[in-house]
Amino acid sequence: MNHLIFYLLLILIPVSIISAGTITFPSQDGLPITADLYIVHGKEEPFILLFHQAGFSRGEYLNIAPILNELGFNAMAIDQRSGKEVNGIVNETARKAAEKNIRDTYLDALPDLQSYQAKHLTAPPYAN
Repeated sequence: MNHLIFYLLLILIPVSIISAGTITFPSQDGLPITADLYIVHGKEEPFILLFHQAGFSRGEYLNIAPILNELGFNAMAIDQRSGKEVNGIVNETARKAAEKNIRDTYLDALPDLQSYQAKHLTAPPYAN
C-alpha cells in the first residue's frame, strides 16, 4: 500500500517542480544574483525572464512559473537586490547586498537585469 501511495504522489507532482533549480550569476557590480530555473522544454521553446515587484522575491513566481511551463514556456525567476520574502522564499540577492553594504533600492536593481541581458540574452542558462 505504501508503494502505491508513493507512485501516486510521483504522478501527481508537476514536472516543473522536479525540473526547478536555483542558480547564481554575477551582476555588473559583482553582486551574486540568485534565480530559480523552471526548464521543462527544449532550448527551441520560448524563455521568459521573471522579475518580481519591489519588496518581493523570486518566490512571487512559485505558483506562476509551473503554469507558464504548462503553456509551453521555460522560465527563470530572478531575485533583484530590492526585496524581502514572499511565499516562503527569502530574497537571497537582497540579503547578500545588505551583507556587502551595496545599495538595494528598486532603481539600483537595473544592473541585475543588464548583466543577465549581456551574458545570456541569446543563450538562456539551460540545465544540462
